[in-house]
Amino acid sequence: MAGVGGPDLPLEASAIDSYASATDAPERSLTIVARLQVSLAQVLQGEEALCETLDRCLAVSRYLLDRAPAWLGEGLS
Repeated sequence: MAGVGGPDLPLEASAIDSYASATDAPERSLTIVARLQVSLAQVLQGEEALCETLDRCLAVSRYLLDRAPAWLGEGLS
């Protein structure tokens, strides 16, 4: 994901497969968290632009959504 979001966008990823019972299909979840320190005062004064950071977060989200069917085993024969 660093190739999409860039090396200065620190991402934490976790994935979980949960089973209600042994015969049920897994319920899968993926959590991505990015943490950056941002000065609220600088944002309010227009000195800190978040647009680029939010655009990179969007790019990571789209990357993951585009690849979700393969990870879930959908469309494979």
